[in-house]
Amino acid sequence: MQIFTISTVLVLLLAGCDAFYGVDSHTSLPGPVDVRCVNGALASIAEAGRVAYERSESRSTEIMPKQRSVLTIMHVWTYGEGGKDVLQINQTPDGWDYRNARSRMGVAVPHDEMVRFVPVMTTVNRVMQARCGLQVAGLKPKPVGDTKARQL
Repeated sequence: MQIFTISTVLVLLLAGCDAFYGVDSHTSLPGPVDVRCVNGALASIAEAGRVAYERSESRSTEIMPKQRSVLTIMHVWTYGEGGKDVLQINQTPDGWDYRNARSRMGVAVPHDEMVRFVPVMTTVNRVMQARCGLQVAGLKPKPVGDTKARQL
């Protein structure tokens, strides 16, 4: 009876987890990343429109492969059409993670939105490399979730 109850609860919890859909480009960077440079570079791109920045921290404990406390510092910029685009650079104990995306949770991003976003994403990546030295100019757009990758 306990196993049935636990499995039912797990199924219900997992059913509530919506997937992300959209398009992104991402990579790991050796770091360090100059956050002020990224902020200025993104603000200099006309197609980026209004840029908003937020910094936050997340503390967790990693159990495998080694037990340790982990501090992740998240640098998040929203930009583009209605602030729907996200440039996120996370600083972890293992390095830096770069992600430039337009995605939504639980609902597909319309294909015409993704088509409009990809050139902006490409420009942002190129400017980040040219102005801040981040090796991201060659990143290719990739579908997120079950997004269809037709002509991105």
